[in-house]
Amino acid sequence: MIEHTRSHQQPRRIGLLTAGGDCQALNPALRALTLGACVTHDWEVYGFKDGYLGLQEGRFKRLTPAHVAGIQGIGGTILGTGRGQSGSVGSIDEAVERCREVYDDLGLSTLICLGGDGTQRFARRLHEQAGLNIITLPKTIDNDIRGTDVTFGFDTATHIAAEAIDRLHTTASSHHRVMLLEVMGRNAGWLAAASALAGGADVALLPEIPYRLDRVVDAVKDDVSRGRSYSIVVIAEGAVSEERAATGAPVRLHSAAMELVEQLPELAAAEVRLTSLGHVMRGGSPTSTDRILASQLGARAIELAEAEVYGVMVSVQGAELKPVPLTEVGGEPRSVPLDHPLITSLRAIGTALGN
Repeated sequence: MIEHTRSHQQPRRIGLLTAGGDCQALNPALRALTLGACVTHDWEVYGFKDGYLGLQEGRFKRLTPAHVAGIQGIGGTILGTGRGQSGSVGSIDEAVERCREVYDDLGLSTLICLGGDGTQRFARRLHEQAGLNIITLPKTIDNDIRGTDVTFGFDTATHIAAEAIDRLHTTASSHHRVMLLEVMGRNAGWLAAASALAGGADVALLPEIPYRLDRVVDAVKDDVSRGRSYSIVVIAEGAVSEERAATGAPVRLHSAAMELVEQLPELAAAEVRLTSLGHVMRGGSPTSTDRILASQLGARAIELAEAEVYGVMVSVQGAELKPVPLTEVGGEPRSVPLDHPLITSLRAIGTALGN
């Protein structure tokens, strides 16, 4: 259940932090949050440095409209980000208590946390265990947060991968090679599916669909039989073969790409090259789509703070931005449903999925 609380502290102060991995649209979100709070409501805004680490250690700076002027096109985060606990803090419970002390000492009425699944889980602890008034925004290039249709950062990362595929098409066709492109996404295939569809890949291997090596080999050979002198294979970093999946062992990220670059040259009788985009997918300027989404989510978070609706993440559900209880957000990552339009579209145009 979404909780409503009341506070009459004046002037009102809110805290902001960006935690977990960076992505391209954090700054547009911080800009919208700061402007919405300062300009619309005349609140004071405090940004904590390096995510929850800065909150635990009391490292912050006052944010004003001047601090966020022009940052909507800049990647990364002006606050810095981080993972885990401060070295001076022992257990998670101690970290939660330290965050509560800093929150209270600063006289905050609301803390708005921007981040992925780990950020969402710790935010829930702060709300339930320490009683902080928490609102979160869904940030990750992986697009794997439960409770929302999309996260900011995903569109920009997809654009980067699609552009890489465009470039690989030209060199692959010139050298008559099989080009493997590994993309991020952890154990969810959103990035692999979207970039494969956008870039016109011949094969897309997703964690949700364990692949058979012989089917991948057949797909690469089929490209040749259809008059193509090359093939593009997009591999999610969490992709796994049927053989490995059957063992029940934990998936090792990058294992599929490393195995295929060794196996395909002999089995497909082709030259094979591997490109792994890695953290390139997190860098650079955000697309206009991500800037708009992050700004809208930030503006909506300020509306919820004004209404004193806490313990929620601002989610995208169709054309609406809705508060979702943090109890519905954490847990296992959101996988790509097998009937999702991304997958059905890939199948419809003949993209091989390895099964």
